[in-house]
Formats: sequence, structure tokens, C-alpha cells
Amino acid sequence: MSELRVVGATIVADPERELRDAEIAYSSDTGRVTYLGPVRGPVRSADLDGTGRLVLPGLVNAHTHAGMSLLRGHSDDEPLDRWLGHIRAFELRMTRDDIRAGLLLSMAEMIRSGTVAFADMYLWDAGLVGDVRDAGLRVLAATAVFGYDAVAYPAATPETGAQVLDRTSTLAAEFAGDELVQVSFGPHAPYTCGPELLADVARRATTHDLPVHIHLSETAGEVRDSLDRNGCSPIALAHRVGLDAGRLHVAHAVHPHDDADLAILARPTVSVAHCPVSNLKLGAGVAPVPEFQGSGVCAGLGTDSMASNNSADMFEEMKTAALVARGTRRDPTAVLAADVVRMATRGGARAFGDRLSGRLAVGEPADLIMLDVTAPHATPMPEPVAHLAYSARGSDVTDVVVAGRRLLAAGRLTTLDEAAIRADVRHRVARITAELGRALPSGRRPTRKVDRGATQG
Repeated sequence: MSELRVVGATIVADPERELRDAEIAYSSDTGRVTYLGPVRGPVRSADLDGTGRLVLPGLVNAHTHAGMSLLRGHSDDEPLDRWLGHIRAFELRMTRDDIRAGLLLSMAEMIRSGTVAFADMYLWDAGLVGDVRDAGLRVLAATAVFGYDAVAYPAATPETGAQVLDRTSTLAAEFAGDELVQVSFGPHAPYTCGPELLADVARRATTHDLPVHIHLSETAGEVRDSLDRNGCSPIALAHRVGLDAGRLHVAHAVHPHDDADLAILARPTVSVAHCPVSNLKLGAGVAPVPEFQGSGVCAGLGTDSMASNNSADMFEEMKTAALVARGTRRDPTAVLAADVVRMATRGGARAFGDRLSGRLAVGEPADLIMLDVTAPHATPMPEPVAHLAYSARGSDVTDVVVAGRRLLAAGRLTTLDEAAIRADVRHRVARITAELGRALPSGRRPTRKVDRGATQG
């Protein structure tokens, strides 16, 4: 067995366990942690010197639309209805190769900022899943559905929602047993799919033993409309049609309607992705994280799309999640540093079932990241967990290991050609922008008729 060591680091195995001047070792053959404890000996040539480094479990981005990174900054500072129209107009022109370029760019950014796994809803096929495997990340991939007859990405594929539903179980079977890949059903939301389709997804998910990833209760208006239309909240509707009979991964849940909604979210089969930066940018509100914690809801953190966030930096999500809860509650203890670090690791890992724990321990997957803690903003650093929540940045990440494979080595991507990816994306964005009749850099956009279509929230 080939054992690799990180020697002399401060290791945050999880928010409750911290080791100073310690060692962690893992097998590149099994992809599992083999040792965690005091340093066993001097650094060897094949080892990593952990001096001045902080080691922690790799971060889990619990909700993304990775193929949308081409839309970063496309329609900032616009009212929601205008933003939706601009984003949808761009999406309608995105080919499959455009979406692939966006996925590659997102993965480069995620690796660089310490993400090891991401739960994604967008366009997925065997080739795109294969791109994730080649990059070395873990993915929970959900191909989005917006209705039986809806064609979500017309420039990329003519598939209708009904065809996507039929294909999802086939795609899952193709990657069954793959250490890095899981496939889930991806009904976008109750307001786009409706109760009948959601009930169909629940039956399919049970039959094929697959999880479901869905947006629920993102805005107060969505909840009001659901109460009028369905006689219950979006979260209650998901329960009523049986989506939580198996693994259910809920994006946002900013507006649980009542305690019954919280009880549904707290079910052992359910995980939640809290996306504070996206929710704030779009004016959707602030999820009640203290109530989540008090009710036993398992919440992770997600960045959502580049159109509604602009960044895939999970450290930014941690800090925002803590501070916005404290500010809105006027309580500096509402959400603690350990809470948000746990959300970014173990909370997000819940969506991946038993594949991922979000902590470092012997026998667990060797999914770890290293941060440089020698910079001024890390000096002094009396409490490593507090540093991670309030001061650390994605740019501090120097090394990323997933399943024993080093994806970032001393700041260098080992599985992706970042320069080529960035050049390709710039070319594609210029083409689509020209098709939209605007020149770069763009200014204020003309008003367009809103078409929610495939736009992700």
C-alpha cells in the first residue's frame, strides 16, 4: 500500500476535534485515511510538509448549477423579473459545448477554493459526468426537469422533461458503483413541475432507489402561490406526494411555512442546502438556520449558480451564513463558527448518503484540503475553527485531495487546464453576448418579457 503523509500541520478533523502539530496519512490505492494523530517521524521526500498549514475535510457545495458559470456577472443589480429574463435569454443560446465549458470552469474554481464534492442541478449526460470523474471531484448530478413537455436547453438538446425522466435511471445505472458519481432526479420546483409530475418522480425514485434534488420555498411569493394553488406549502407538497420517502435534497428552504414544514425537513431522509449569498443577492430572504438547528434539520451550504452568486467560494458562504443569522436575530450566538464549518462539511455530505462523512478519521475517504495560514489575515490564529469561519478565503487553499488523488498540488491544478478553460469560456461568452445584440462590457440591459423557463434558482 502506498501511504502518503501530511506532517506537522494543524488538523481540524471536524469542528469538535482539533490536533496541533499532527499528522494525517492516506492510501493512494484505497483512497482512505490510514492514520490521524501525533507526528510519527520526520518528513520524507514523498510527504507533504504541513508546517504553516491547516488541514480540514474537503468542503461540500450542497447546491450548484455548475454549467451556468458563463453567466457570471451577466445581469447584476437588476430587479428579479428583469434578471430572470436576461438569464433565460442567455441560457436559450447555450449549446452543450457551452454548458460543458461552464462546468469545467466551475470545477476549476471549486477545486482551487477547496470544494471536493458538489450537488448539482442542470444538464447532465454521460459525457458531462465523465468530465467530473476526469477532474477527480465527487458529484451528485441531477438533470433538471421543468415539466413533461418542457425543453430546458433547446440549443443543447431537444430532450423534453419526459425524456429526461426516462433517461435518468439509465444514466444512474451507467455509473452505479462509481466512487465519485451519484445521479439523482431533478424536478426543478413545484411551480414549474406540478403535483402530478412530482408524484411521478417520487415513484421513480423509489423504484430505482435514487435521490431527488429540488428547489423548495425559495421565496415568500412561491409559498403564497402554493398555498393558494395546492392548499399547502411547497415543502408540505413534496411530503404529500412522497418525495421524502427516499433521499430528498432540498435547495434553499428560505421560507418554511410552519413547524410542520420544519418537521418534514428534519426527517432522516432529507437534507437541505442553505445558499445565503445567492438568497441575499436575489432578495429572496434569509433561511431560518437557528430554527433548522433547533428542529434537527441537517443543513449544508451551497453557492447556487454563478448568475445569482458570482463565486463558488464556500468560505464566503460560511462567513455570510454566520453573520447574516446574527444580524437578523441581533444575537451574536445565533449561529457559531463551528456550526457553519459543520454545515460546509458534514451538513453537505448528508446529501451524498453513506458515500461521504464530511470529517477526517481513519477509514473515511481521503477528501482533505490544506490552507496556508502564514498570511497576515491568518496571524494570529488562536482558534482554527473561528479562522475557517471568519477569516479564511478560498485563495488560501494550497492542496486538495479527493479519494486519495491530489487535484491541487501547491496551488497547481493537476487534472484541469485552467488557461485553456478560461480562454474557451471568454470566446463563448463573447459569441453569446453578440447573439444577444450587446457588446462587452455590458451596461444596463433592455427590459425583456420574463420567461422563467429553465432558469435555475
